[in-house]
Amino acid sequence: MKTIWILAAVLAALLPGTAAAQSWTLYAPAERDFRVLMPAPSMRMDLPSGSVEFRVEADQRQYSVFRHDPRRVAGGTSVREDIIARLGNNDQSVRNVGQDDADLAPNEFMFRVGGAWTMHRAVVESGRYYELVVKAAPDERVSPQEARDFFNSFQTGGISAAPALSNLPGPDSCQARSSTFSRRFCEYLTCLAPGTENHPVCRALPRLFRN
Repeated sequence: MKTIWILAAVLAALLPGTAAAQSWTLYAPAERDFRVLMPAPSMRMDLPSGSVEFRVEADQRQYSVFRHDPRRVAGGTSVREDIIARLGNNDQSVRNVGQDDADLAPNEFMFRVGGAWTMHRAVVESGRYYELVVKAAPDERVSPQEARDFFNSFQTGGISAAPALSNLPGPDSCQARSSTFSRRFCEYLTCLAPGTENHPVCRALPRLFRN
């Protein structure tokens, strides 16, 4: 089974468009400390900083969950400052975007690093620190609506006892999306809500992989 998941992840990296269409996954890492909807099986990367990144690339976007050491924000450093420190280097400048935009929640941030736009949501709870990131194609701005499909699927805690997702719109709301990929992401998210199993949209979706 592990070999199958590794092969699926490699195919997702080599053929992101095809994998995204065929391998939508409700992903949970080996530690079972979170789960999240991804358009393909995730690649896991242990970073020099001690953080771990779980990443998928699909439809010219990059979806990441970072598991950080919570001590990074325990000494008075704000989440925003910590994210800027991670993004910045000697060659690129990090610019806040939408800092005064009322559409952003207090734990959401949007940045432009060089020509790349990113939207972030921080989750700090129960002694854990996660950073969810959607990175758009160069010179394309991240759609907050589409980024929140990813963000809103994220759940922490013991996965076997994770509560059902709630406060989601109905699957029919996805039909107004402007692209097939965005519509499919919305459909898989809204079909995770209890009571949607027999909705025509949910019944027509290809099988959602669960690990």
